[in-house]
Amino acid sequence: MKGRWTGKLVLVLAILMVISLAGVAAAREKVTFWTSHSGTPDRQALELICQKFNESQDKYEVEMTIVPGSETDIAKLMTAVAAGTGPDVYLIDRFTTAQRAVAGALTDLTPFIERAGWKPQDEFLEFAIEESTWAGKIYSLPFDTDTRGLYYRKADFREAGLDPEAPPTTIDELEQVMAKLTKRISERRFERIGLIPWLGQGWHYTWGWAFGGEFYDYDARKLTVNEPRIVESFAWQQKIAEEYGIAAIQGFASAFGSEAQDPFISGKISMIVDGDWKIAGLARFGPDVEYGVANIPVKAGVGPTTWAGGWAMAVPRGAKNPEGGFEFARFATGPIGQEIYTRDTAHLPTLKGMLERKDLFEDSYHEIFLAMLPFARSRPALPVGALLWDELTSARDYVINGDKTPQQALDDVVDRVQPELDKHF
Repeated sequence: MKGRWTGKLVLVLAILMVISLAGVAAAREKVTFWTSHSGTPDRQALELICQKFNESQDKYEVEMTIVPGSETDIAKLMTAVAAGTGPDVYLIDRFTTAQRAVAGALTDLTPFIERAGWKPQDEFLEFAIEESTWAGKIYSLPFDTDTRGLYYRKADFREAGLDPEAPPTTIDELEQVMAKLTKRISERRFERIGLIPWLGQGWHYTWGWAFGGEFYDYDARKLTVNEPRIVESFAWQQKIAEEYGIAAIQGFASAFGSEAQDPFISGKISMIVDGDWKIAGLARFGPDVEYGVANIPVKAGVGPTTWAGGWAMAVPRGAKNPEGGFEFARFATGPIGQEIYTRDTAHLPTLKGMLERKDLFEDSYHEIFLAMLPFARSRPALPVGALLWDELTSARDYVINGDKTPQQALDDVVDRVQPELDKHF
Protein backbone atom coordinates (compact mmCIF):
# COMPACT_ATOMS: atom_id res chain seq x y z
CA MET A 1 0.00 0.00 0.00
CA LYS A 2 2.79 2.36 0.97
CA GLY A 3 4.57 1.69 -2.31
CA ARG A 4 1.41 2.44 -4.25
CA TRP A 5 1.01 5.84 -2.52
CA THR A 6 4.68 6.57 -3.03
CA GLY A 7 4.34 5.85 -6.74
CA LYS A 8 1.30 8.09 -6.97
CA LEU A 9 3.11 10.87 -5.12
CA VAL A 10 6.04 10.68 -7.52
CA LEU A 11 3.65 10.82 -10.47
CA VAL A 12 1.83 13.84 -9.02
CA LEU A 13 5.11 15.65 -8.38
CA ALA A 14 6.27 14.91 -11.92
CA ILE A 15 3.05 16.29 -13.35
CA LEU A 16 3.33 19.39 -11.18
CA MET A 17 6.90 19.89 -12.34
CA VAL A 18 5.85 19.65 -16.00
CA ILE A 19 3.04 22.12 -15.37
CA SER A 20 5.44 24.41 -13.54
CA LEU A 21 8.01 24.29 -16.35
CA ALA A 22 5.30 24.90 -18.92
CA GLY A 23 4.17 27.86 -16.88
CA VAL A 24 7.70 29.29 -16.83
CA ALA A 25 7.97 28.88 -20.60
CA ALA A 26 4.54 30.39 -21.14
CA ALA A 27 5.44 33.30 -18.88
CA ARG A 28 7.80 34.72 -21.50
CA GLU A 29 6.26 37.71 -23.22
CA LYS A 30 6.37 37.70 -27.01
CA VAL A 31 8.22 40.55 -28.71
CA THR A 32 7.73 40.92 -32.47
CA PHE A 33 10.60 42.43 -34.43
CA TRP A 34 10.27 43.54 -38.05
CA THR A 35 13.13 44.27 -40.44
CA SER A 36 13.50 44.68 -44.19
CA HIS A 37 17.05 43.28 -44.04
CA SER A 38 16.71 40.03 -45.95
CA GLY A 39 20.17 39.66 -47.46
CA THR A 40 23.21 37.85 -46.18
CA PRO A 41 25.00 38.58 -43.85
CA ASP A 42 22.64 41.20 -42.34
CA ARG A 43 19.76 38.79 -41.79
CA GLN A 44 21.99 36.18 -40.14
CA ALA A 45 23.51 38.79 -37.82
CA LEU A 46 20.06 40.00 -36.76
CA GLU A 47 18.93 36.43 -36.14
CA LEU A 48 21.96 35.89 -33.90
CA ILE A 49 21.21 39.09 -31.99
CA CYS A 50 17.66 37.85 -31.39
CA GLN A 51 19.03 34.52 -30.16
CA LYS A 52 21.48 36.19 -27.77
CA PHE A 53 18.75 38.47 -26.42
CA ASN A 54 16.49 35.49 -25.72
CA GLU A 55 19.34 33.72 -23.95
CA SER A 56 20.22 36.81 -21.90
CA GLN A 57 16.97 36.91 -19.91
CA ASP A 58 13.81 34.93 -19.25
CA LYS A 59 11.11 37.58 -19.47
CA TYR A 60 10.87 38.18 -23.23
CA GLU A 61 11.04 36.04 -26.37
CA VAL A 62 11.75 38.04 -29.50
CA GLU A 63 10.66 36.74 -32.90
CA MET A 64 12.05 38.26 -36.09
CA THR A 65 10.02 38.73 -39.27
CA ILE A 66 11.34 39.88 -42.65
CA VAL A 67 9.03 42.56 -44.05
CA PRO A 68 9.98 43.72 -47.56
CA GLY A 69 10.53 47.46 -47.89
CA SER A 70 13.19 50.10 -48.44
CA GLU A 71 14.74 53.05 -46.66
CA THR A 72 11.73 55.28 -47.20
CA ASP A 73 8.99 52.72 -47.85
CA ILE A 74 7.26 51.73 -44.62
CA ALA A 75 3.79 51.27 -46.08
CA LYS A 76 3.39 47.85 -44.45
CA LEU A 77 4.36 49.25 -41.07
CA MET A 78 1.94 52.17 -41.34
CA THR A 79 -0.88 49.85 -42.41
CA ALA A 80 -0.15 47.47 -39.53
CA VAL A 81 0.06 50.31 -37.00
CA ALA A 82 -3.31 51.66 -38.17
CA ALA A 83 -4.83 48.17 -37.85
CA GLY A 84 -3.31 47.54 -34.44
CA THR A 85 -1.23 44.65 -35.74
CA GLY A 86 2.16 46.33 -35.86
CA PRO A 87 5.39 44.95 -34.38
CA ASP A 88 6.87 45.82 -30.99
CA VAL A 89 10.17 46.94 -32.47
CA TYR A 90 11.13 47.98 -35.99
CA LEU A 91 14.47 48.53 -37.72
CA ILE A 92 14.12 51.96 -39.32
CA ASP A 93 16.41 53.99 -41.56
CA ARG A 94 17.57 56.44 -38.92
CA PHE A 95 17.33 59.66 -40.91
CA THR A 96 13.58 59.09 -41.36
CA THR A 97 12.97 59.00 -37.59
CA ALA A 98 11.74 62.62 -37.39
CA GLN A 99 9.27 62.18 -40.23
CA ARG A 100 7.88 58.94 -38.77
CA ALA A 101 7.63 60.50 -35.33
CA VAL A 102 5.68 63.49 -36.64
CA ALA A 103 3.41 61.13 -38.58
CA GLY A 104 2.54 59.38 -35.31
CA ALA A 105 4.11 56.06 -36.30
CA LEU A 106 6.68 55.89 -33.48
CA THR A 107 6.60 55.76 -29.68
CA ASP A 108 8.51 58.40 -27.74
CA LEU A 109 11.25 56.42 -26.01
CA THR A 110 12.18 59.22 -23.61
CA PRO A 111 10.04 57.89 -20.71
CA PHE A 112 11.58 54.42 -21.05
CA ILE A 113 15.06 55.93 -21.11
CA GLU A 114 14.38 58.06 -18.05
CA ARG A 115 12.97 55.12 -16.07
CA ALA A 116 16.14 53.19 -16.90
CA GLY A 117 18.29 56.06 -15.65
CA TRP A 118 20.13 55.95 -18.95
CA LYS A 119 21.86 58.71 -20.92
CA PRO A 120 22.20 57.50 -24.52
CA GLN A 121 23.57 60.92 -25.54
CA ASP A 122 26.75 60.02 -23.65
CA GLU A 123 27.18 56.67 -25.39
CA PHE A 124 26.29 57.17 -29.06
CA LEU A 125 27.98 59.21 -31.76
CA GLU A 126 26.55 62.71 -31.73
CA PHE A 127 25.20 62.78 -35.28
CA ALA A 128 23.57 59.36 -34.79
CA ILE A 129 21.61 60.30 -31.67
CA GLU A 130 20.66 63.60 -33.33
CA GLU A 131 19.13 61.66 -36.22
CA SER A 132 17.15 59.65 -33.65
CA THR A 133 15.76 62.78 -31.99
CA TRP A 134 12.91 65.11 -32.84
CA ALA A 135 11.78 68.14 -30.81
CA GLY A 136 14.02 67.11 -27.92
CA LYS A 137 12.61 63.59 -27.65
CA ILE A 138 14.29 60.34 -28.62
CA TYR A 139 12.21 58.15 -30.94
CA SER A 140 14.80 55.55 -31.97
CA LEU A 141 18.11 54.08 -30.79
CA PRO A 142 21.12 54.19 -33.17
CA PHE A 143 22.11 50.72 -34.36
CA ASP A 144 24.89 50.92 -36.92
CA THR A 145 26.60 53.54 -39.03
CA ASP A 146 28.84 53.75 -42.07
CA THR A 147 30.82 56.04 -44.29
CA ARG A 148 31.22 56.03 -48.05
CA GLY A 149 34.28 55.98 -50.26
CA LEU A 150 35.44 55.31 -53.81
CA TYR A 151 36.15 51.64 -54.50
CA TYR A 152 38.36 51.01 -57.53
CA ARG A 153 39.75 47.92 -59.27
CA LYS A 154 43.54 48.10 -59.36
CA ALA A 155 43.89 45.65 -62.25
CA ASP A 156 41.69 47.87 -64.41
CA PHE A 157 43.86 50.86 -63.55
CA ARG A 158 47.02 49.04 -64.60
CA GLU A 159 45.39 47.85 -67.82
CA ALA A 160 44.42 51.43 -68.66
CA GLY A 161 47.93 52.74 -67.93
CA LEU A 162 46.87 54.38 -64.66
CA ASP A 163 48.69 54.28 -61.35
CA PRO A 164 46.74 51.83 -59.13
CA GLU A 165 47.97 53.63 -56.04
CA ALA A 166 46.80 57.06 -57.22
CA PRO A 167 43.01 57.11 -57.53
CA PRO A 168 41.31 60.35 -58.64
CA THR A 169 40.83 63.00 -55.98
CA THR A 170 38.95 65.70 -57.89
CA ILE A 171 35.91 65.66 -60.17
CA ASP A 172 38.08 66.66 -63.14
CA GLU A 173 40.48 63.78 -62.47
CA LEU A 174 37.53 61.44 -62.02
CA GLU A 175 36.17 62.29 -65.47
CA GLN A 176 39.56 61.67 -67.10
CA VAL A 177 39.99 58.33 -65.33
CA MET A 178 36.43 57.28 -66.19
CA ALA A 179 37.13 57.83 -69.89
CA LYS A 180 40.34 55.76 -69.81
CA LEU A 181 38.73 52.88 -67.94
CA THR A 182 35.62 52.63 -70.14
CA LYS A 183 35.70 49.96 -72.86
CA ARG A 184 33.09 49.93 -75.62
CA ILE A 185 31.99 47.09 -77.84
CA SER A 186 30.22 49.59 -80.05
CA GLU A 187 28.83 53.10 -79.75
CA ARG A 188 25.79 51.82 -77.86
CA ARG A 189 27.30 48.83 -76.06
CA PHE A 190 29.82 48.67 -73.24
CA GLU A 191 32.19 45.98 -72.14
CA ARG A 192 33.10 48.00 -69.08
CA ILE A 193 32.27 51.46 -67.70
CA GLY A 194 34.68 53.43 -65.56
CA LEU A 195 31.99 54.76 -63.23
CA ILE A 196 28.23 55.26 -63.20
CA PRO A 197 27.89 58.26 -60.85
CA TRP A 198 24.40 57.36 -59.59
CA LEU A 199 25.15 53.69 -58.98
CA GLY A 200 25.72 52.27 -55.48
CA GLN A 201 25.89 55.15 -53.02
CA GLY A 202 26.24 57.83 -55.66
CA TRP A 203 23.20 59.65 -54.35
CA HIS A 204 22.17 63.28 -54.57
CA TYR A 205 23.71 63.92 -51.14
CA THR A 206 26.96 62.25 -52.18
CA TRP A 207 27.63 64.52 -55.14
CA GLY A 208 25.92 67.59 -53.70
CA TRP A 209 28.37 67.65 -50.81
CA ALA A 210 31.26 66.72 -53.13
CA PHE A 211 30.53 69.93 -55.05
CA GLY A 212 30.46 71.92 -51.81
CA GLY A 213 26.69 72.34 -51.61
CA GLU A 214 24.31 72.48 -48.66
CA PHE A 215 20.82 71.01 -48.66
CA TYR A 216 19.29 72.84 -45.70
CA ASP A 217 19.66 76.12 -43.82
CA TYR A 218 19.00 75.32 -40.15
CA ASP A 219 18.79 78.97 -39.08
CA ALA A 220 16.29 79.97 -41.76
CA ARG A 221 14.55 76.54 -41.69
CA LYS A 222 14.64 76.54 -45.46
CA LEU A 223 15.62 73.93 -48.02
CA THR A 224 18.56 75.00 -50.16
CA VAL A 225 18.60 72.06 -52.56
CA ASN A 226 18.30 74.44 -55.54
CA GLU A 227 21.37 76.49 -54.67
CA PRO A 228 24.09 76.77 -57.37
CA ARG A 229 26.47 74.09 -56.08
CA ILE A 230 23.76 71.44 -55.79
CA VAL A 231 22.51 72.42 -59.24
CA GLU A 232 26.07 72.03 -60.54
CA SER A 233 26.31 68.51 -59.10
CA PHE A 234 23.11 67.54 -60.93
CA ALA A 235 24.35 69.19 -64.13
CA TRP A 236 27.56 67.14 -63.91
CA GLN A 237 25.57 63.91 -63.71
CA GLN A 238 23.44 65.04 -66.66
CA LYS A 239 26.61 65.69 -68.65
CA ILE A 240 27.88 62.17 -67.96
CA ALA A 241 24.50 60.72 -68.98
CA GLU A 242 24.62 62.65 -72.26
CA GLU A 243 28.26 61.85 -73.06
CA TYR A 244 27.99 58.12 -72.44
CA GLY A 245 24.36 57.78 -73.52
CA ILE A 246 21.74 57.21 -70.84
CA ALA A 247 19.97 54.50 -72.86
CA ALA A 248 23.26 52.65 -73.36
CA ILE A 249 24.12 52.96 -69.66
CA GLN A 250 20.70 51.72 -68.58
CA GLY A 251 20.82 48.83 -71.02
CA PHE A 252 24.24 47.84 -69.73
CA ALA A 253 23.16 48.17 -66.09
CA SER A 254 20.02 46.08 -66.61
CA ALA A 255 22.18 42.95 -66.58
CA PHE A 256 23.84 43.80 -63.26
CA GLY A 257 23.20 41.38 -60.41
CA SER A 258 24.15 40.89 -56.79
CA GLU A 259 26.65 38.79 -54.85
CA ALA A 260 29.10 37.27 -57.39
CA GLN A 261 27.26 39.08 -60.20
CA ASP A 262 27.77 42.46 -58.56
CA PRO A 263 29.10 44.69 -61.39
CA PHE A 264 32.17 45.77 -59.44
CA ILE A 265 33.04 42.18 -58.49
CA SER A 266 32.38 40.87 -62.01
CA GLY A 267 34.44 43.66 -63.61
CA LYS A 268 31.59 45.44 -65.40
CA ILE A 269 32.50 48.71 -63.67
CA SER A 270 35.91 49.83 -62.50
CA MET A 271 34.88 52.30 -59.80
CA ILE A 272 31.89 52.72 -57.54
CA VAL A 273 30.98 54.92 -54.59
CA ASP A 274 29.83 52.60 -51.84
CA GLY A 275 29.83 52.06 -48.10
CA ASP A 276 32.05 50.10 -45.77
CA TRP A 277 29.59 47.20 -45.82
CA LYS A 278 30.78 46.36 -49.34
CA ILE A 279 33.98 44.98 -47.80
CA ALA A 280 32.08 41.96 -46.46
CA GLY A 281 30.51 41.27 -49.86
CA LEU A 282 33.86 41.50 -51.61
CA ALA A 283 35.46 39.11 -49.12
CA ARG A 284 32.67 36.60 -49.62
CA PHE A 285 31.89 36.85 -53.32
CA GLY A 286 35.01 38.45 -54.81
CA PRO A 287 37.99 37.32 -52.72
CA ASP A 288 40.31 37.52 -55.71
CA VAL A 289 39.39 41.09 -56.66
CA GLU A 290 42.32 43.43 -56.03
CA TYR A 291 40.86 46.77 -55.05
CA GLY A 292 41.56 50.00 -53.27
CA VAL A 293 39.42 52.46 -51.34
CA ALA A 294 39.82 56.22 -51.37
CA ASN A 295 37.93 59.35 -50.43
CA ILE A 296 35.11 60.43 -52.73
CA PRO A 297 36.49 62.79 -55.41
CA VAL A 298 35.39 66.40 -54.89
CA LYS A 299 35.27 69.59 -56.88
CA ALA A 300 38.61 71.43 -56.73
CA GLY A 301 38.74 73.54 -53.59
CA VAL A 302 36.24 71.46 -51.62
CA GLY A 303 37.56 69.61 -48.58
CA PRO A 304 37.24 65.86 -48.02
CA THR A 305 33.67 64.73 -47.66
CA THR A 306 31.57 61.65 -47.09
CA TRP A 307 28.32 60.97 -45.36
CA ALA A 308 27.21 58.59 -42.66
CA GLY A 309 23.87 56.90 -42.45
CA GLY A 310 22.65 53.86 -40.64
CA TRP A 311 19.65 52.21 -39.07
CA ALA A 312 17.97 52.46 -35.70
CA MET A 313 15.65 50.43 -33.50
CA ALA A 314 12.26 52.05 -32.93
CA VAL A 315 9.09 51.06 -31.09
CA PRO A 316 6.03 51.69 -33.29
CA ARG A 317 3.05 53.50 -31.84
CA GLY A 318 0.43 51.11 -30.53
CA ALA A 319 2.90 48.26 -29.96
CA LYS A 320 1.36 45.48 -27.87
CA ASN A 321 4.55 45.09 -25.86
CA PRO A 322 6.37 48.44 -25.93
CA GLU A 323 8.42 47.59 -22.83
CA GLY A 324 9.68 44.40 -24.46
CA GLY A 325 10.30 46.26 -27.69
CA PHE A 326 12.39 48.85 -25.86
CA GLU A 327 14.39 46.20 -23.99
CA PHE A 328 15.24 44.41 -27.22
CA ALA A 329 16.09 47.71 -28.92
CA ARG A 330 18.44 48.58 -26.08
CA PHE A 331 20.09 45.15 -26.22
CA ALA A 332 20.48 45.21 -30.01
CA THR A 333 22.02 48.69 -29.97
CA GLY A 334 24.15 47.89 -26.95
CA PRO A 335 27.66 46.38 -26.90
CA ILE A 336 26.60 42.77 -27.56
CA GLY A 337 24.25 43.58 -30.43
CA GLN A 338 26.58 46.05 -32.08
CA GLU A 339 29.58 43.75 -31.76
CA ILE A 340 27.70 40.94 -33.51
CA TYR A 341 26.51 43.22 -36.30
CA THR A 342 29.90 44.85 -36.75
CA ARG A 343 31.77 41.55 -36.95
CA ASP A 344 29.29 39.89 -39.27
CA THR A 345 28.41 42.74 -41.65
CA ALA A 346 31.47 45.04 -41.47
CA HIS A 347 29.30 48.07 -40.69
CA LEU A 348 30.62 50.59 -38.20
CA PRO A 349 29.29 50.78 -34.62
CA THR A 350 27.54 53.87 -33.26
CA LEU A 351 28.78 53.38 -29.71
CA LYS A 352 31.70 55.72 -29.08
CA GLY A 353 33.43 53.17 -26.88
CA MET A 354 33.64 50.65 -29.72
CA LEU A 355 35.32 52.83 -32.34
CA GLU A 356 38.81 51.92 -31.12
CA ARG A 357 38.03 48.19 -31.20
CA LYS A 358 40.21 47.21 -34.16
CA ASP A 359 39.70 43.57 -33.20
CA LEU A 360 36.16 43.89 -34.60
CA PHE A 361 37.47 44.10 -38.16
CA GLU A 362 39.41 41.39 -39.95
CA ASP A 363 40.45 43.70 -42.79
CA SER A 364 42.65 46.78 -43.01
CA TYR A 365 40.21 48.74 -45.18
CA HIS A 366 38.09 49.75 -42.22
CA GLU A 367 40.80 52.08 -40.98
CA ILE A 368 40.08 54.14 -44.12
CA PHE A 369 36.37 54.32 -43.35
CA LEU A 370 36.92 55.02 -39.65
CA ALA A 371 39.24 57.87 -40.64
CA MET A 372 36.35 59.41 -42.59
CA LEU A 373 34.05 59.75 -39.55
CA PRO A 374 35.48 63.11 -38.37
CA PHE A 375 34.40 64.82 -41.62
CA ALA A 376 31.31 62.69 -42.32
CA ARG A 377 28.04 64.52 -42.92
CA SER A 378 24.56 63.26 -42.12
CA ARG A 379 21.30 63.92 -43.90
CA PRO A 380 19.19 66.69 -42.32
CA ALA A 381 17.06 65.20 -39.54
CA LEU A 382 13.82 66.76 -40.75
CA PRO A 383 10.16 65.82 -40.37
CA VAL A 384 10.15 65.60 -44.16
CA GLY A 385 13.43 63.68 -44.44
CA ALA A 386 12.03 60.68 -46.32
CA LEU A 387 9.91 62.90 -48.58
CA LEU A 388 12.93 65.05 -49.40
CA TRP A 389 15.01 61.96 -50.21
CA ASP A 390 12.37 60.60 -52.57
CA GLU A 391 11.85 63.95 -54.30
CA LEU A 392 15.60 64.43 -54.77
CA THR A 393 15.85 60.93 -56.22
CA SER A 394 13.03 61.67 -58.66
CA ALA A 395 14.70 64.97 -59.58
CA ARG A 396 17.98 63.18 -60.27
CA ASP A 397 16.18 60.70 -62.52
CA TYR A 398 14.45 63.49 -64.45
CA VAL A 399 17.81 65.16 -64.97
CA ILE A 400 19.86 62.18 -66.15
CA ASN A 401 17.03 61.16 -68.49
CA GLY A 402 16.95 64.66 -69.95
CA ASP A 403 13.35 65.34 -68.92
CA LYS A 404 14.16 68.45 -66.86
CA THR A 405 17.02 70.89 -66.46
CA PRO A 406 18.88 70.60 -63.15
CA GLN A 407 17.58 73.99 -62.00
CA GLN A 408 13.98 73.18 -62.89
CA ALA A 409 14.11 69.76 -61.23
CA LEU A 410 15.52 71.15 -57.98
CA ASP A 411 13.20 74.17 -57.95
CA ASP A 412 10.34 71.69 -58.19
CA VAL A 413 11.68 69.81 -55.16
CA VAL A 414 11.62 72.99 -53.10
CA ASP A 415 8.14 73.86 -54.32
CA ARG A 416 6.83 70.45 -53.22
CA VAL A 417 8.72 69.86 -49.99
CA GLN A 418 9.14 73.30 -48.39
CA PRO A 419 5.37 73.78 -47.79
CA GLU A 420 5.28 70.40 -46.02
CA LEU A 421 8.28 71.39 -43.89
CA ASP A 422 6.69 74.73 -42.98
CA LYS A 423 3.78 72.92 -41.36
CA HIS A 424 6.06 71.73 -38.58
CA PHE A 425 7.43 75.12 -37.51
